[in-house]
Amino acid sequence: MVDGSNLAWISSASRAAGGRPSFAVLEQGVAALQRRYPNRDVHVVIDATLRHDVVEKERAAVQAAIDARRVVQPPAGTEGRGDALVVDIANAVDGVIVSNDNFAPLQPANPWLRTFGRMLGATLSQGVWVFSSRVPPLNSGGRYKP
Repeated sequence: MVDGSNLAWISSASRAAGGRPSFAVLEQGVAALQRRYPNRDVHVVIDATLRHDVVEKERAAVQAAIDARRVVQPPAGTEGRGDALVVDIANAVDGVIVSNDNFAPLQPANPWLRTFGRMLGATLSQGVWVFSSRVPPLNSGGRYKP
């Protein structure tokens, strides 16, 4: 279960610095994940905003992936947006989430998020993708505010 929007931001400058996510980086990460785990189904969820956040030349590729159902988006108005759909699909298929997100607002309703073996972090180092087991920090409380 890939948090596609999270992976798309991996190699860019921070949002605060005006960086942009890259759909090409996301596709490279998914391909690396599929090579590492060839017998596993890979679901990719992106936020509805991703196709608007990427550079203009990548927008058609994002739309083509949506149309081909290689990536999915949450329905409009979904509480928790893409993060909630990532968690819901992973829960439904007893899957592993690939993300560097902590999903803190969703932890109270989904305590399995902090179970060892349910999340992998993703790192891109000089063109090499590394996927490492991780347990996100404990949620500090609060409710998701879409």
